[in-house]
Amino acid sequence: MEVMEDKRRYSLWEHYRYTFHHLRKKKGDSALAICAGDMMLSIMLPFLEAALAGIVTACLVNVARMGEVLVRLAGYMILLQLVRFMQSHFRALREKTLFLFRCAMGPELDQKTLEMDGERLESEQGQKKRLEASRNLYTGNDFGIEAFTAGFWDVLIQLGGLAVYGVVVGRYSMMLLSLLVLEALFTAWLHSMAGKKLYKLEEENHKSYQGIQYLRRESIAPGNGKDIRMYRMDQWFLREFQERITKIVSKIDRGEMGVAAAKSAGALLTFGRNLIVYGWLIWEMTLGHLALPVFLFYVGITAGFEAWMNGLFAALQNIYRNREVMDGYRDFMEFGRIEEGRERLRNPGKVHEICLEHLSFCYEGKEETIHDLNVTIRAGEKLALVGLNGAGKTTLIKLICGLYRPTAGRIFLDGQDIQSLQRREVFREFAVVFQDVFAFSFPLVENVSCLASGEEDEKRLRDSLCKAGLWEKAVSLPKGTATAMNKDLDEEGVSLSGGELQKLMLARALYKDAPVVILDEPTAALDPIAESEMYEKYDAMIQEKTGVFISHRLSSTRFCDRILFLDKGRIIEEGSHAELMARGGAYAKLFDLQARYYQKKREEEEIYG
Repeated sequence: MEVMEDKRRYSLWEHYRYTFHHLRKKKGDSALAICAGDMMLSIMLPFLEAALAGIVTACLVNVARMGEVLVRLAGYMILLQLVRFMQSHFRALREKTLFLFRCAMGPELDQKTLEMDGERLESEQGQKKRLEASRNLYTGNDFGIEAFTAGFWDVLIQLGGLAVYGVVVGRYSMMLLSLLVLEALFTAWLHSMAGKKLYKLEEENHKSYQGIQYLRRESIAPGNGKDIRMYRMDQWFLREFQERITKIVSKIDRGEMGVAAAKSAGALLTFGRNLIVYGWLIWEMTLGHLALPVFLFYVGITAGFEAWMNGLFAALQNIYRNREVMDGYRDFMEFGRIEEGRERLRNPGKVHEICLEHLSFCYEGKEETIHDLNVTIRAGEKLALVGLNGAGKTTLIKLICGLYRPTAGRIFLDGQDIQSLQRREVFREFAVVFQDVFAFSFPLVENVSCLASGEEDEKRLRDSLCKAGLWEKAVSLPKGTATAMNKDLDEEGVSLSGGELQKLMLARALYKDAPVVILDEPTAALDPIAESEMYEKYDAMIQEKTGVFISHRLSSTRFCDRILFLDKGRIIEEGSHAELMARGGAYAKLFDLQARYYQKKREEEEIYG
């Protein structure tokens, strides 16, 4: 039984080493240069603005000629405006660069999702970790890796500003500097406590938002409309919507009240500090210790010092907040990582023998689904897997074709352990049609060939569609085989019927022309006659191939060479259809039961038309 893994924690150093490695990899050294330029200009600009009043006063007091005063002030204003323009430009470049960096990280997450171990991804733990990871990239500019990276540069900016302002104030009075630091630290602490509470409430609300997304998705799904209306579930949906929205608003109010209280307390502290600091500076000026220009300069520096300190704690708080999100992202990127096999398949494209040796499998937190199976599927054999729901048939198929990895035991492909083989080579040997047939919202040609349009073999495509009985439908579509399926990506897309989707899956399997064909109840939604016709097509398709069939209708398996009857992950009967019927065991009883059911149904149809 698999043990639930806790989310791995990373240090800030590990996160920033990871982040800046990918920033340079995705956006180049120019990204670092842009961020560094923004940092220097962001430190310089407030200092120049704070000194403006003192510079103007000094010029008016100390320079006799008005022309010289205007020249000096004009030069200073030009410098100030130039720095302001450059800072604004570099900040815009920084925001654009970090936004594009976040976007560039998306394919990494998608690749991980598409290539990771199937069983781990489908598990409850894997789905939870995947959701946490997606928050790092898809929650907006102020959340996740983009905000985390920006926070690093913001901290450097605030530290640089504090260093400059601290040196200026400290040269005049260490006592004044100490007062400013203490007041700013206490104010920042108040905001930090409020911010932590707000972050905790936001995390709690995240779960409520997921619930609302579920309710919204289910309430507008076309297939749910009839049940919602017939059973008056609209009132239930509205009630659930209202309850969750009320909870979210309540937590937002609690968080905002904490922030407002911190702001009020901070404002009172700032007012008291200003009384002391400005009173002191005025007293010093009346004693003749400070000239008016210097007084105005220190007034600006004093006001700016608190802004730098508050900015520092806000940046640190932003880093702390997004560190949790970074933990979730990197934890998922490491989750389910299994060493890839390196051996090459000895007989690619040939008819294979598949051997299961003491095979067992257990889903996360559950009892074993497959128990110590020992089965050999001979090359070219047609094997049927039958049994009641929950017998482990689909799980066994996923193990055989390499989507899942055994908990115990081994699977051999022509004597080679598939765990030692490269997974892509294993996948190439199987054409699998699962029960839930559907078309991707891509052109029909891409759904069949699984290649980008233009890369397909046209003759092979046509042959596959003809054999599947879908060619006439394909050429009748608005854009032929280039017509998009569904309307998710193309408003002119077309939706296929259930039977047409079955033929599409058959065409895909025909186009792949793999030596092993597996059918996992792909015709479950069809009536018995349509299913029988479809299985005849599949039977013709797998001549001189190894075939494995799953069907809940036992009559569809009579053409198979051998039938395995599974119950709770164990083989309880094995043989041909005739042998199992003669034995009179579980298979024969289930077959007779189904036969009586379909006979009764046909009689009723004949009577009632």
